Amino acid sequence: MSPVKGARLGGLLARGLIGGAAAVIVVVGTLLTWPWSVVGPSADEQRIADLQRLSHAIDAFRARQHVLPASLLRLPAEPAAPIHAYDPVTNRPYDYRPLGPLAYELCAHFDGARAEVSRDFWWHDGGRYCFSMETRETREATKPPEAASPPALPTPAAPAEPASVPAGPTPGPDAAPDTRPAAPDPLAPSAPPPQPPEQPGAGTPPA
Repeated sequence: MSPVKGARLGGLLARGLIGGAAAVIVVVGTLLTWPWSVVGPSADEQRIADLQRLSHAIDAFRARQHVLPASLLRLPAEPAAPIHAYDPVTNRPYDYRPLGPLAYELCAHFDGARAEVSRDFWWHDGGRYCFSMETRETREATKPPEAASPPALPTPAAPAEPASVPAGPTPGPDAAPDTRPAAPDPLAPSAPPPQPPEQPGAGTPPA
């Protein structure tokens, strides 16, 4: 190979390597920047989601314990609905402050204001922004259990009336016994009166 041809081949290889390295740099830069700006929620959206879960957890704690938690660290861990008490970027805890028996406040630092088209309760401005919330009183007044009424007793039957007796004065303890003969029963048949004895010879014709 002549020196001229060798120099030309070396130049082509050098240019190919430089072009390939530039293409690799462009591809790597695109992968590192472009997907993260499109996929996934922003830091402010993550903060709002965290505050919403914290609000639900505080309400559930108040319903069970009948008192607001003293701090976010008192909230129990829920595997089905995990909560995050720390900022996803700064790793600082969110601000929580009880305002009374039912009211409390949750605060966070946001990168910017939320869009005006979604201006609802969770709308926020840039910087430190607080949300004032109030739980509902779910404890109901407990009523004492009503005493069970005793079973109805059967009504006793009325005693049978005694057989009717003839009315009359009741003799006292010192009264003499009645010795008069009892009156005959008017319904009983009377005996025939006694016949006089026959005289001798009565009824015999004389001789």
